Amino acid sequence: MLTETESRVLTLIEDHQTDLITSLQQMIRYRTVTPDMDACAEGDDYRAHQKYIRTLLDGMGFETEMWEIDAAQLEDAPGRGVRPERDMSGMPVVVGQLPGSVNVIARRALTTKQSPPAREEIASPPKAAARNDVSGKSLILNGHYDVVPEGDTSLWTHPPYSATIENGKMFGRGTADMKGGNAAMLFAVKMIQQAGLTLNGDLTVQIAPDEEATCMGTLACCLRGYTADAAFIPEPTNMGILVAMRGSVYGRLTVPGRAGHAEMAQPHWTEGGAVNAISKAAKVVQMLDALAEEWRTRPDRQHKYIGPDFILASGIHGGEWEVTYPEKAEIRFGAMIAPPRGNPIEEIRARLAELAQSDPWMAAHPPVLTHGPWYYGAEVAEDEPIVHAGANALSDLGIPPKMKGFGSLTDAIHLINLSKIPTISIGPDMETIHAVDEFIELAQLVELSKTIALLVMRWCGVSEKEQG
Repeated sequence: MLTETESRVLTLIEDHQTDLITSLQQMIRYRTVTPDMDACAEGDDYRAHQKYIRTLLDGMGFETEMWEIDAAQLEDAPGRGVRPERDMSGMPVVVGQLPGSVNVIARRALTTKQSPPAREEIASPPKAAARNDVSGKSLILNGHYDVVPEGDTSLWTHPPYSATIENGKMFGRGTADMKGGNAAMLFAVKMIQQAGLTLNGDLTVQIAPDEEATCMGTLACCLRGYTADAAFIPEPTNMGILVAMRGSVYGRLTVPGRAGHAEMAQPHWTEGGAVNAISKAAKVVQMLDALAEEWRTRPDRQHKYIGPDFILASGIHGGEWEVTYPEKAEIRFGAMIAPPRGNPIEEIRARLAELAQSDPWMAAHPPVLTHGPWYYGAEVAEDEPIVHAGANALSDLGIPPKMKGFGSLTDAIHLINLSKIPTISIGPDMETIHAVDEFIELAQLVELSKTIALLVMRWCGVSEKEQG
């Protein structure tokens, strides 16, 4: 049931939706593509986008800061996926903090009753907002501004960064994933303020880079110490409530062979004969497929919202010349693991060793497993208060709340696992994310902003702004 105050805010969002749409168009027109792993951000669009975000936050009274990440300085630990060699220059983070009225009043009381703090306390304020009591709970609104590459632009109906509106949809890379969500949440806060309301609890907004590659933008925020009673990310979810997501690890299996002339009879390998690395690699692929099939039904590899863990051979390369036995074959693989399970590499390594012992050549010349960082999965309990808050907001807007999981990870992994902050996502439809002609329905953009406004007001609490 909506209160009169809530209805007033929702009406403002409806009446001023043109401003929301215009703001999203501005964000889309900045081309903020996630750089390749061995590249860095090119051009000034990333900084320009973040300056625009900072201007919006400054205009709403947030205390803002903007900085660039040095990946080599990020503290690593299992599951975080730190890539210290990653060049994060040119892709700044913007964070805004808006102290709640409950905390402001408390601070005023402290100022009048106590002597001023020491100089060093003034010079070095804590990065983390204090977690508030129930009268003013604190919240983080988090979003990423990097987008996946647009691909062949000739396949797009409209230029991917034109933010063209047609038939009630805005087309463009990032409209759904996830600048639409970012625009909706910032506009929700603006309309709450325009309704003459102040939040009782502290509100933090984080707009971070590199979610599509490493998630190190939000990781940097977590390591910087920002915290809250809960967090919300408007990732695309088909307006469901995202409560679980997989972790992952990607790697390579290098299978040795022995080169030799393919048109000449070869002696047995123990006598110096050639060995076909591709034939041996086929056995490794079969091992991966067998493990995937085992995981599909193993009780300890199941998850209510995500389904079973799985492993996939996603690429293979071997051989250099038609008339030469291939001396090496490389298999690329990915393993997707639901929470709370950990890194599966040791199980994969053990199965590889078993296979090698069953083949005399591989026993003497075992395949080599290498892998990148492991990213932990994450989940929140269904009875978490923030989950109920999201469900109630959707219900009161006539949207049946539905819990769901996601087969890929989001920045929520760090908020949940590292910062221990219960985090949910609610966002637009996923139909065209990462695809040609990505779009967001404008009606859904408005509905999302209303959902976020209700969530923020109910979680943080609101008070009528003092006059004068």
